[in-house]
Amino acid sequence: MSVRGDTVALENQRYGRNKSTLINSAYIESGEYRRKFDNLTPNAEVNRVLYSKAKEMLKHRSGTLFEDMYWIDGDTGDIIASALNEQNESEVAYSKAVKRAIRDKNNLIAIHTHPHSMPPSAADFNSCYKNHYESAFIICHNGKIFEYAAHGEVDVRLYNAYINDCLLDGDTSFDAQINALKKFKKNNIIDFWEVE
Repeated sequence: MSVRGDTVALENQRYGRNKSTLINSAYIESGEYRRKFDNLTPNAEVNRVLYSKAKEMLKHRSGTLFEDMYWIDGDTGDIIASALNEQNESEVAYSKAVKRAIRDKNNLIAIHTHPHSMPPSAADFNSCYKNHYESAFIICHNGKIFEYAAHGEVDVRLYNAYINDCLLDGDTSFDAQINALKKFKKNNIIDFWEVE
């Protein structure tokens, strides 16, 4: 018990923390991670806000399966809305207040966490398309960042069928999701990439 890391791990287990979704705080605070945000948009102030909110969300949700989300004005960096007290694991509910706040907004940027560090889901793309986001970002607990856009709706049944085929071919869950998304990307329905 004298080793600090063991004590922290024990405390996290005791309080129901999910070890697989703990963030690496040293990496999240590093210059390497910070630089990923430098060119997310052409606006330095917006990039600063995206970085600040990404760190806040990751620290808030570290060790949990819950997600946080912000909607940000892509011109000013102002926070339009947020969902920071979600009660259902691995999802963000659009409250009436959020729907009102983001309705008819131009140049809207959405940013939310993925505790399992997976790429955008079909639901993420469909929300992006439905709400006319200018751009959207997934902030993964393992430090990965995905940017994505939608030019049409993703057929969820077809998406799930693609994933099942990939899993049967031996892909990991992560690779299966990436490969399924690549099929939709070929048809120009969506676009996504990992921010390096």
